Amino acid sequence: MKGPDRTVQPSHALAAERGGFTRFVRRHPIAAFLLLALGIGWPVLAVPAIIDAPGEPFLLLLVYLGLLGPTLIVTRAVGGPGAIRRLLSRLLIWRFSVVRWAIILFGVPVLTVALSAAFGTLEGPEGGWLGVLGTYLFATLVFPALVINLWEETAWAGFAQSHLMSRHGLLVGALITAVPFAAIHIPLQFTGDWTWSEAGIGLALVFGIAPFSRYLVGMHLLDTGGSVLAAVIQHASWNAAGNLDGVGGDYESIGATALLTVLLAIGRTLWRPKSRPIGREAEKAAAAEWSVPPVARNRSPQGVNRS
Repeated sequence: MKGPDRTVQPSHALAAERGGFTRFVRRHPIAAFLLLALGIGWPVLAVPAIIDAPGEPFLLLLVYLGLLGPTLIVTRAVGGPGAIRRLLSRLLIWRFSVVRWAIILFGVPVLTVALSAAFGTLEGPEGGWLGVLGTYLFATLVFPALVINLWEETAWAGFAQSHLMSRHGLLVGALITAVPFAAIHIPLQFTGDWTWSEAGIGLALVFGIAPFSRYLVGMHLLDTGGSVLAAVIQHASWNAAGNLDGVGGDYESIGATALLTVLLAIGRTLWRPKSRPIGREAEKAAAAEWSVPPVARNRSPQGVNRS
């Protein structure tokens, strides 16, 4: 007598696997993103530290394979057809106030120069300040902004932080995002001729500034209707401000980023136009409009877990 047939058709098995993965991603999109991002990103960034190779090619792999790839996969699984297009369309949101553009473009470098002057580390650049401005704008608006920061913030601001803000609001969403945002940079502290003391200081700075930088980006997202472009330019700006010629210290741009975050947060509290989402519930509702797909918003609360 023949026993029960326990074989499963390959097509059924593949469908089951895909279904299981999709269900997990839909219920836990942030967890799925982080598992993929850190699972790919840490090994990729560890390679140059292990073999003592230049880090730039591996940084590109991190951005495209470790961040952008998981973002698109999870976005498509959660939002269905059109979700990726909706996410990428937020890279084209540029119509916000001149004041906002000035804050994003020049807030960190101006404060960096001011802090350097206050600390006595400011020096006259060899090419003059006009040359410094040109180099800064190129780094902020062209390269590496278009190659790295554009897709890095598509992942962090456009996907992860937006989803977290739709569930927890600005402050908690920024603080949660800051942890993996800083953590993915850990292997970078162990490249080149590193020492334990230098690595420890570097990690302390990365984890210390991350809550400020993510809160700054979160404010821009809320005040520009979810513009990922605003987050991209802000990220490129604080990176470029750290390499300004004439600024002799190493920490001025970090202090400038924290200071700009505090000043902008105070400004948002004192000046509250009706169009600006202020308060946790308003922040959650605003973030949900551009981060959670319409189908998911119409489901019951038990249907989707955005954590």
